[in-house]
Amino acid sequence: SHRAARGPPRASLLARLAREVCAMAPKKKAAEKKAAAKAKAAAAKAPADGEPALKKFKAAAPVWEWQDGDEWRAFGAEDAAMLEGKYKSAGVKAKFHTKDFSFNKGYGTVYEVNFEKMTQTNTETNKFRNMRRKDDFAAKKAVWEWWTDNAEWAQYTDVDAELLEKAFSSGITPFMTKKLSFNEGYDSLYIYDFDVMTQVNSDSGTSRKIQRTAAGGSKLFGHTKGEDDAYADVLLGAKDSDAEAGAAEGVKFDLGLPADFVAKQKALGAVSLRKRKRDYGPIVYKDAHGKACFDEMLKNEQEFSGEWVVFYHSYSCAAILYEVQAAVGSVLFRFKAEFAGLPRILAHGFKHIPDASRMLEEFPKWKDQDHNPAFKAVGLCATSGLLAPDSEAPAKSVFLAGYSVGSLAGVLQKLLGAVGVPKGKIEGLAKDILGLSSKHGLDTSGIPGGKKCKSGRSGHMLQIFLRRELCDKYVYPAFPFGVPDKKRDLPLSKYLAEKSPVEGQVRITLNPDVFLRATYARMFTFSADPTYHKNRSAFIKELVELLEPILGDEAVREKAAKGIFGGKPPEWWTPEDQSDKAAMPAG
Repeated sequence: SHRAARGPPRASLLARLAREVCAMAPKKKAAEKKAAAKAKAAAAKAPADGEPALKKFKAAAPVWEWQDGDEWRAFGAEDAAMLEGKYKSAGVKAKFHTKDFSFNKGYGTVYEVNFEKMTQTNTETNKFRNMRRKDDFAAKKAVWEWWTDNAEWAQYTDVDAELLEKAFSSGITPFMTKKLSFNEGYDSLYIYDFDVMTQVNSDSGTSRKIQRTAAGGSKLFGHTKGEDDAYADVLLGAKDSDAEAGAAEGVKFDLGLPADFVAKQKALGAVSLRKRKRDYGPIVYKDAHGKACFDEMLKNEQEFSGEWVVFYHSYSCAAILYEVQAAVGSVLFRFKAEFAGLPRILAHGFKHIPDASRMLEEFPKWKDQDHNPAFKAVGLCATSGLLAPDSEAPAKSVFLAGYSVGSLAGVLQKLLGAVGVPKGKIEGLAKDILGLSSKHGLDTSGIPGGKKCKSGRSGHMLQIFLRRELCDKYVYPAFPFGVPDKKRDLPLSKYLAEKSPVEGQVRITLNPDVFLRATYARMFTFSADPTYHKNRSAFIKELVELLEPILGDEAVREKAAKGIFGGKPPEWWTPEDQSDKAAMPAG
């Protein structure tokens, strides 16, 4: 009994301890192995001597808030999670109905949530509240956006933005990819040009503007007010007194170049192909219509290579303004509107800046450089080669999309008034012009009531030929923003005749006293939208027919011509209807 109280015999105890040690051995080895792996991972992450320790970043979840008067209040965690889930799955423009708000339990009211407008609406009372999504992490990243059919900017999804940012940061342009969330199931090849910020669907040819806003909100790239938008501002700022600004000069030039010089230039051929390959770039090359337009432009260059210099001006939303000015020019001044739009017709600004030399005198005074209203009233941004890799608007990159995005609200009416249309007829005529534009496929989406062209290609290219004798008087070589480029100013006419390959921007003083007259200048419009390009001649013919009854009276025409030229018209003008003389003979 005494032995039993002291426990089991010594031999039994040792045997049991042995069994327990054996059982614990595998567990100990596993634990040691796990600890060793953990230590190894920690060592791999440990900073080298002298380096700061790395901290793992954990992004804060976006915060959802609703507006209560002047204050913003946070949604509850449950509601915020529901909204964030829908936002990520359905997208930034989604709209949906729900009864799942926590504050709605027991009521069953249907609420409409609209992420595009950022509103929450009670469908029974129609009362709505504004919402917002605050994402501090996203604020530290660049934002990528595209220009929609509704004439507004919309953000790319996070995954697409990340892909674009990676390509952009790597300096890849053009960047081609099929790996886009909106392209799943379609497998189209998209081409991104980060120099001019465009996205082109190579299958459909549809081109869209894109923009990148750097972290912190700085738009280093993307849309800034462009060539044609700013000209619209000039029209809106025009005063009635401009119509009495003075008399036009009626400039005259004696033209004539040595025969051997002309023969040499003809032998050198199209200036854009001098010591340069016929490379249209992937955007134009993959588009049959775009390629045909470039072929035709180079054919024109060859034909005009002897006595003319050539420049290219890209534009988009102001096409309707250029076309109306061309039609007015046809009725009043024999302008060959069948071939081209007319970027400038109002001569008021040319009293002060009639040519390039005068512009160069004024340029140092403009802190905003070629964005100055005085420049926009008379000047045109262009490039000196069709295929050159210019830094701001290379033709082969911008042709399909054009070179600006903007609203032209009220501008068409202002233009019609400025060219002599009686006030009582302006609104009706503007409406008829928009209808005619829609009929023939001209994109007028920048104007309230206007329509986008079916292809989405709003770009146009104006090919401008100017007599070589007048080149240095009306054109100067430039860097971006109009800064004079002295290296190419040999003068410019000599650079264009003797140097190759030709490249670089220019600024043109597009004085209508010169550019309305085919003796001195010839222009051709090429439209990226194939429907409008095909229909343009018919559109111009019908547009002229719309204007002729309104400008049909000789007294009205004389008043219009005086208004356009700011006083007495130039000596070469006569008051009869000029449209028949401007039209090309049939056949």
